[in-house]
Amino acid sequence: MKALDRKLRRDLWRHRGQVLTISLVVACGISQLVAFVTMYRSLEASRDAYYAGARFADLFVHLERAPRSLLARLAEVPGVARVEGRAVGDYRLYVPNASEPVLGHFVSLDGSAGARLNEVVVKEGRAVEPGAAREVVLSELFANARGLRPGDDLRAALEGREVRLEVVGIGSSPEFVWAPNPRTGFPDPEHFGVVWMDGRALSAALGLSGAFNDAVFQLAGSADPAAVAASLDHLLEPYGAFAVLDRGHQASNQLLAMKLAQYRSLAVVVPALFLAVAAFLVNLVVSRLVGTQREQIATLKALGYGTGALARHYLAFALAICLVGAVLGLGVGAVEGEAGVRFFTSYFNLPLLAFRPDGGAAAAGVLASASAAMLGAVSTVLRTVRLPAAEAMQPEPPEEFRPTAVERLHLDRLLGVAGRMVLRDVERRPLRTALSALAVALATAIVLVGYTLVDSLDEAVAQQFTRVQREDLAAAFDRPRGASAVRSLAHFPGVDVAEAQRTVPVRLRAGPRERQLALLGTPAGSVLRRPRDIHGRLLRLPSSGIALSGPLAGILGVRVNDPVEVEVLEAGRRRFTAPVTGFVDDFVGLSAYMDLADLERRLGEPPTVTGALLAVDRSRLGEVMGRLERVPAAASLSRPDLDAKQFVEQEADVLRAIQSALVVIAVIIAVGMVFNNARIALALRARDLATLRILGFTRGEVATLLMGEQAAQLVLGIALGLPLGLLFGRWVLAAVPPDLFRLAMRAAPGSVALSVMVVLLAGLLSALLVQRQADRLDLVSVLKARD
Repeated sequence: MKALDRKLRRDLWRHRGQVLTISLVVACGISQLVAFVTMYRSLEASRDAYYAGARFADLFVHLERAPRSLLARLAEVPGVARVEGRAVGDYRLYVPNASEPVLGHFVSLDGSAGARLNEVVVKEGRAVEPGAAREVVLSELFANARGLRPGDDLRAALEGREVRLEVVGIGSSPEFVWAPNPRTGFPDPEHFGVVWMDGRALSAALGLSGAFNDAVFQLAGSADPAAVAASLDHLLEPYGAFAVLDRGHQASNQLLAMKLAQYRSLAVVVPALFLAVAAFLVNLVVSRLVGTQREQIATLKALGYGTGALARHYLAFALAICLVGAVLGLGVGAVEGEAGVRFFTSYFNLPLLAFRPDGGAAAAGVLASASAAMLGAVSTVLRTVRLPAAEAMQPEPPEEFRPTAVERLHLDRLLGVAGRMVLRDVERRPLRTALSALAVALATAIVLVGYTLVDSLDEAVAQQFTRVQREDLAAAFDRPRGASAVRSLAHFPGVDVAEAQRTVPVRLRAGPRERQLALLGTPAGSVLRRPRDIHGRLLRLPSSGIALSGPLAGILGVRVNDPVEVEVLEAGRRRFTAPVTGFVDDFVGLSAYMDLADLERRLGEPPTVTGALLAVDRSRLGEVMGRLERVPAAASLSRPDLDAKQFVEQEADVLRAIQSALVVIAVIIAVGMVFNNARIALALRARDLATLRILGFTRGEVATLLMGEQAAQLVLGIALGLPLGLLFGRWVLAAVPPDLFRLAMRAAPGSVALSVMVVLLAGLLSALLVQRQADRLDLVSVLKARD
């Protein structure tokens, strides 16, 4: 076997270019597997450790107002181990050098530090001293985004009264690992932050002395969260309580869980794609390599080497290729995983966030690469080494000559001699051409996926923030107010249009299925909030009924005209049934719309609003914002254009990183495919090419013969890869949880052109490298090689 070992080493070195290119494809798949798995498990382990150490609550509830004496009754509910009442609210912050509206989510600190539920971990400065009315701790991401440090001052408008605050610490809480801005549903640390304040001081400022409007619960180990939540919900109903939420529906934890689920899906989808490509390339290269060594196989069999020994030899060649790729992939994947964990510290407030090398992912990567090698090579190797020695000694029988379809149509006259030879070679070996074109198609599809992800995000943002949300400013009131509040804003100089909005927390039910969300009431004929249907057409809300976002309709299992039960999660807990009138096409969260007048009628209340949408003269936007900031009832302000910019910047960072990685991977695949094809074609046809040179063909004509087939494969592959890329893109976008956001597949013409150019340039570069080797052929040595 030592002779076969030496042959294996020589073969690997002789074909080092091909070995390296395929190994890089394998490395791409393994690196993505290791990176996504280690990122997912590192984030999951950090989250679980943080939740346990900071005593993350099990149940959450917000209500209008309840006396603190009620806490004792809540603690007696079977399954409740501990309950804490708090004062919370969203109010405007006046931050130095902030030209846009900033919103603060205020949370009271009650009880002893170090023993609270959802404990605040102070990372810089110190905790709030008990009884200190002006001291606050800020969430870390918000403080960093605004450049705030302990010792800085800021102002807040609490219940219409301006309060001066002193920052004494920077910290985080498991309740706000990913703190979503209530205006957009996504983290926005520049315009939204969490502010922790002494319990007595905040309760007094919010008019909640001796009362609370928020509570968190810790359950006994064996308690059923659903049963306990139902008991608490019944007890709190008279106090205007919203539904009791478990951890799975708590905003921060829900968004974090969705992100982790997304990484888990990508850890399966992306590596599987690349390893399938690697297996295909191994099969292609090994089959052609074995084809060039038929005489060597025959000689070895004649010298006594059995079929099993030869099969192991060639399988070892394939395995070596993939193991080289596995080693490269493990190293790159570990670096990518660690960089990914560091990257997400800008989004996740996890003080224990750390990269954790995952031995299971490494083992899975090595096993996956070995499987790719075996799948790619075993059938070809076994088919070839089983040939009898006498038959293998002979070259493969030539193809039976018959005119090609082009020749039968006499279209070959339009081509030169070299062109006709290329055409015959392509048409008479359709399987080889098709398989090679498929590999190029995969490269084209992968690079197109990267570009279409960004295109799809841009299109979704344009749809939501220019066609649906057409307002320049949105004001949220501190509590439900009469319709006169909107009319007063309409009289501000610079305000062109003012429209009312009413949001109501509800629980929607359809049979056994239910979902909690905010129901949005908009006036008939609204010009500033114009939802679109799933076909992109303007959706007119009828005078009676409810319109749902597509994913919400899927969750509830309803179609048009099906009834939906609506339970209002406010004081009184009204219930009514409304038919589904249509489906809304939006891309963030889950939504439900009703005509405002119909909603008010069903609630049995006079015209009431929770906010206003404003169309403003752009030249007077600053002036209008300045006046709105002095309106006590306007608890928060937002600008949809800034919301869109923040969202795009946040998500585009991730998508562009994925796009760059996919472009690199596609280039590797294209180079690997074209280089391997051209290199093997040169090995198989070196004698033919040398003969043509002796007969007087120029180097250019010989290059046309050698590279013509590769060019045909490139063109066919690109043509197939474009629709395949759209299919892959839909597959990847489907991995995003629909509760998070939804992107419809879109490929801009420029992105398609760039995808084609990337693959073409990679292919041409590979072809030129092989052409240089062809130009250096020693004609005499090549012609003597088979004598």
